[in-house]
Amino acid sequence: MQRCGSIGGASVGRPRLMATVLPRGLALSVVAIVGLAGCSQSTTGTPAAGAPATSSSAGPTSSSDPTTSAAVGVAVDAGVVETSVLRPMQVESDDFWEEILALAGSSAGVSAPMSFLAESETLDCGGVALSGTDHFGPTYCAAQDEIVVSATFMADLGASQVLQADGTFVDPADDVGVYFLLAHEWGHNIIGELVAEKQADLTLVPSQQVELAADCLAGLMIAGVPRVFAVKDTEAVLGYVPVVGERFAGISGSPAARQAAIEVGLAPDYEDRAQFVTGLDQCLSSQAPQLAKALG
Repeated sequence: MQRCGSIGGASVGRPRLMATVLPRGLALSVVAIVGLAGCSQSTTGTPAAGAPATSSSAGPTSSSDPTTSAAVGVAVDAGVVETSVLRPMQVESDDFWEEILALAGSSAGVSAPMSFLAESETLDCGGVALSGTDHFGPTYCAAQDEIVVSATFMADLGASQVLQADGTFVDPADDVGVYFLLAHEWGHNIIGELVAEKQADLTLVPSQQVELAADCLAGLMIAGVPRVFAVKDTEAVLGYVPVVGERFAGISGSPAARQAAIEVGLAPDYEDRAQFVTGLDQCLSSQAPQLAKALG
């Protein structure tokens, strides 16, 4: 779904995934809104004290010690990748944004379902063909308002040996990296929902600003989803980008700009949920000032 350049001048030797597509007739600035997804790596830990007890906290946990968990080195079935890795991440993402948008007093909601394309399937996304054989990671399709994942991406992830046989990650850094791919796409969906809520005019909004805002919102999610990611190094978060690539790499920010955007998103304290409402505003105002202006 997408290809990316090196991050911080260094490539990372791990498989990753993601992207976004818009209707062909929309202005380039609008195309960016549903933009592309990043790729990344990071780590997860145990829920912090006081972390909200929600059903989404049942997401996959990671172990950096493969000797204490399921077998490593066996290809993980795509069905396990979907049910044990991606679906729990989807639940966490939905729960997070429902909470934060409600706290922000917004009527916007999380609308995009996650759809999986079999290898034999294709999807016309506003004139861009998405295929079940794509090696890119998840892609947000604005035309269909859904996040699309290819069977090939899941098979690649299952065969990459970053997962144990039960779907948990061998290295927590890979866990957060895969989550960033999804989180960036969810960021595009949230931006689109806010634009629809405000009926904002995006004519003067540069695509790159929207991409950086989506990166920032992804950082916000890494900081605030019910499961706590222990490692929040931005180079690790973006580690999957040069490996998996991005479909619209030409409109994404520079490696330094993307790292800076993610840092803004990572700043809130998990325990202080009001900080995430402020963080939402900061992601828009600092990374996409013209978008923030359009949203009023």
